[in-house]
Amino acid sequence: MGQGNQQDVLKAQLQHTKILQEIAHHHQEEGLLEAQIKQFLGRSQDSADIVTETLTARVLPYSAADLLQKARGQNPDLRSKQASIEEQTTQVELAHKNFRPDLNVGYMYQHTGSQARDYYMATFGIRLPNRGRQKAELAEAEQKQEQARRELDSESQRVLSEVQQQYVKAKTSEERLKIYKEGLVPQSEATFRSALAAYQSNRQDFESLLSAFLDVLNLDLEYRSELVDHESSLAELERLTGVDVP
Repeated sequence: MGQGNQQDVLKAQLQHTKILQEIAHHHQEEGLLEAQIKQFLGRSQDSADIVTETLTARVLPYSAADLLQKARGQNPDLRSKQASIEEQTTQVELAHKNFRPDLNVGYMYQHTGSQARDYYMATFGIRLPNRGRQKAELAEAEQKQEQARRELDSESQRVLSEVQQQYVKAKTSEERLKIYKEGLVPQSEATFRSALAAYQSNRQDFESLLSAFLDVLNLDLEYRSELVDHESSLAELERLTGVDVP
C-alpha cells in the first residue's frame, strides 16, 4: 500500500468491512426477491435458483405521439372499456326495436278434393308493446351506455397520462445513463487511477485515494440504479401500449 501507515491500513480495513456489509445486505434483498418471484410463478421454494440476464440499456424507438396512439388502440384496459360500450350500444338498439309493434302474418292452404275448391286462409295479427315498460328499459340501457362512456373516458385519461409520464421518465433516464457512461464513470475511474499513482509515489494522502475509490463505487451503483429505473419505465410502456422495445 505504498507509504501508507498503520492508520491508513485501519481505514482501509474499515472500508472493506463496510463493503462486505453492503454485499451481505444485497444478498439478503436478492434472496427475498427470488422467494417472492417463485411464489408469483407458483414454483417450489427449493427449486433451482432463478438466473437473470445481464441488464443492458435499450433505446426507445417511439415518440410520445406514437406511444399515445398505440395505447388508444392496444391498451387492454381501454379495449375492455370499449367492448363494454359496444355491448351497451347493442342493448340500446334492442330497446328501440322493442317499441315496434309485433306483426304476425299467416297463410294456410288445404286441398279439399276434386269436387270442391281448395281451401285458402290468410291470418294477420298485431301485438302492441307495453310502452311504459319499454321506455323504462330504454332509459336504463341509455344510462348504462352513458356510464360506460364515462368510464372509458376516465380510464383513457388515466392510461394516456401514465404513458406520457413513463415516456418522460424513460427519455430523461436515457440522457442520465449517457452522462454516467460517457462522463461521470470514466472520469471517476481516471481520477482514481491518478490518485492511486500519486499515493504510491507518496505524493497524495490516503484520504484522497479512498475518496476517489468510493466515488468509483458510488457512481457505478448510481448508474446501475438508473439503468433499473430506465428499463422499468420501458417495461411499463410495453404493458400500457402493447409495443415491443427491442
